[in-house]
Amino acid sequence: MKGLVTGISTAALLVAAGNAQAITVDGTRDAGYGSALALQTVETQFGDNESEWNGGYATIDGGKLYIMLTGNLSGNFNKLEVFIDSKAGGQSVFDSSGNDDADRMDGMVFDVGFTADYHIISRRGNAGSDKFDVDFADLGAQTFSAYADVFGGTQTGSGATGTGVNASAIGVAYDNSNVAGVLGGTAAADQVAAAAVTTGLELEIDLADIGYVGGPINIMVGQNGDGHHFWSNQFLGGLAAPQGNLGGDGAGNFDGFGDIDLTAFAGDQFFTLVPEPASLALLGLGGLAMLRRRA
Repeated sequence: MKGLVTGISTAALLVAAGNAQAITVDGTRDAGYGSALALQTVETQFGDNESEWNGGYATIDGGKLYIMLTGNLSGNFNKLEVFIDSKAGGQSVFDSSGNDDADRMDGMVFDVGFTADYHIISRRGNAGSDKFDVDFADLGAQTFSAYADVFGGTQTGSGATGTGVNASAIGVAYDNSNVAGVLGGTAAADQVAAAAVTTGLELEIDLADIGYVGGPINIMVGQNGDGHHFWSNQFLGGLAAPQGNLGGDGAGNFDGFGDIDLTAFAGDQFFTLVPEPASLALLGLGGLAMLRRRA
């Protein structure tokens, strides 16, 4: 049975450090993120320094949610799936908004305590021209916006999406320079090496665009294949080692779908940001709002 405290994973529950320094969205982890909210627990089977996710960081500052995921995303249009649980309600079983063939994951069961409100897909590669694409979906409204080539003809760099389902542009940066971190394989990850990685994917999202009114924010990160139907073993929070790729059925097999059941795996495959009261006060939010969000 997975331990819960008012819907928050006790394994992943870490209070966010105060953001005394500004965040620059450039694909490099700033000191303002504080300590990792999740570190990788298992080596990657999607390629060392190709698709590996070493650490998950998040903070709130100036009305924005900042997410920093250290590691690498392979340049073959594999999908990095980021799910955000930022308000009451949401999906305990995934139902796609219909973008990018993500409906191949329909029926995926999230961990107990995680109900997805928003879905972000990141992918990069060369299909006639180098590009980095981002999709943003509101799962409750079943709407999405797709943003192609946010870096303007390159697979790395900094840029921003347009607006659509998200009323404010999403800041995006990707730095692919990591050559350290976890190794390739299925054994337990070296978490000291994982914590040392400082580059990867960074996102800046307006709090209004995720319906945030206070309280903890849960974030689930999982590395999928190019068709949303073959999960790797790279999740934040991580899987228990030893662990190979989950595939489409959770057992490492390809079946054309990605509707895995995360409750079948030990631990919580998400991490939790608990904003400091000072951060909430700056937004005009307080303890009552924190309680209301989980009511």
